[in-house]
Parts: sequence; structure tokens; C-alpha cells
Amino acid sequence: MDARFLPALIAIQVGDAAEFERLISARPKLATSRSSCSHPTLMQCLALDGKDLPATTQTSMAQTLVNAGSPLDEPLIACGSVGNAVLADYLLEQGAKIDGDPSILRGWTILEEAIYWGHPDIIERALERGASVRNLHTAAGLGSVDLMALFFDGDGMVVVPDEWQLNFPFHEMSLEQQSRDPLDILDNALTYAAMSGSEDATGFLLEKGAAINSFPNGFDYRGTALHWAAIRGLKSMCQFLLERGADPTQQDWTIQKTPAEWARHANEEEIALLLERSKMGS
Repeated sequence: MDARFLPALIAIQVGDAAEFERLISARPKLATSRSSCSHPTLMQCLALDGKDLPATTQTSMAQTLVNAGSPLDEPLIACGSVGNAVLADYLLEQGAKIDGDPSILRGWTILEEAIYWGHPDIIERALERGASVRNLHTAAGLGSVDLMALFFDGDGMVVVPDEWQLNFPFHEMSLEQQSRDPLDILDNALTYAAMSGSEDATGFLLEKGAAINSFPNGFDYRGTALHWAAIRGLKSMCQFLLERGADPTQQDWTIQKTPAEWARHANEEEIALLLERSKMGS
């Protein structure tokens, strides 16, 4: 973060709630200002860097920021990326919007963030709080065929939602990169279904025409559904995809690694060996 935030950032990192309160009391604008680099606000910094602090320390620091007028919605989404249930609960109690700010065209929600990063406890909390399932990839990430079916018309074609619903987790992505092509939407959702571990959801999308070996946009590392199933440690899903034609030899478009190499990076040696054996037999 910018230099003016560093003392408060250090207080978060060492868990010194008293020093943090002193710093914000002396300069309350720090709670509402944005940094030009790294975490944009101190509340978002608390959500990410303060995740492992005791609950009482997190809520004490959060209350200090709330009292000084800190925004809540963006940090709530950050909680979904690291599984910070303590701060997520607190921010929701303080009025953070479970579905984010609808005035932001490319808004992203805590539910979508938690699905993307694989935090089932946050997913459960968000759904209990009434989070909306507003697009196909979210329904796919929940592994729900019933919810996915709502995003297809009577002819079985995917319904393209408004542009603001086609967003991906990185706010710098341009609108031109947010494809409205139904096939792109299907391929993106297929990866989410594979990451959910649901064979029913994955099979549903394959039947709808999703390409099993595609490299869909919307991910920080552009791999196939098999890449993502491998790094998530989903052996049964990897086998399911292989049986339906997933290619274990393909390298991702970002760092040029195979699904087996992704699995090994995540210490999923059994999956890596499965994929390498499949590669030799292909």
C-alpha cells in the first residue's frame, strides 16, 4: 500500500488493535482513502492480511474502521477470496450488501469469489444470507443442475444475461473481454462445474455443447476444466473428464503446464500419476 498506510498496515500484520485504533483516530481519513497499489483500502487489507488474527482482534480493528466511515462492500468480497468468515460475518452485520453494489457494472459478489477460490464455508454463509445466483457460472460452481437449467431457454440455448452479469473476478478486465458468445459462456461455466466436483453439473453442460478441451476466459490461469479439477484435488472429476475426451497433454495458456503439472504443484501426486498414465495411453 502507499506509504501513508504503512503504520496501520503493520499494526494489522502484528495484530496490535490498540495501536491501530490510535493511528486511525489520529488520521481518520485513512479509513476511507484508497491506495494506488496493493490492497485498495485498510478494511480490505484487514480482510486479507488479518485473516489469521483472533476474531476479537479482527472485529476490534474493523469496528475502528467502521466508526471512521470505511466502505464495506468491496472488503466483503475480499473475504470470499481467502475464506475470512469472521470478518465476512461482521461486515454483513454492519450492512455490507451480500450481492455487492448493483451500480457497479462489473460488480462481483462474495458468493462468486468464494466459488472461484474454493471456500465452501463462505459459500454456505453467503447462501444462508440470501446471496443471489445470478448467472450460469455461479449455478455451475454450486454444482446445481436445477439452477443451471434456469439459464437456458425453451430451445435449450443458453440465455445471455446483461453485460454486468458476465463479469469475471478481475475488475481490470475490459468489457470487450467479457464475451457475450453463448459458447464462451458455456465453456466458462463448464470449468466452474468441474471445480465444484459435480459430475451431474459437468455432464449437463457437456450435453449442452460446452467444449471439454477449451481454455475459457475468466480465470487468472487459463487452463482447461481438467487443469482446474486436477489442482483442486478432484480425482473422480479428473477421471470423469478423461472418460469424456479431456486431453491430458494440453498445456495451459498462461504458464504452459499440463494438468499433471498443475496437480503436482498442489501436491496431488495421485492425480498427477493418473493424468500421466492417461497421457501415455492417449
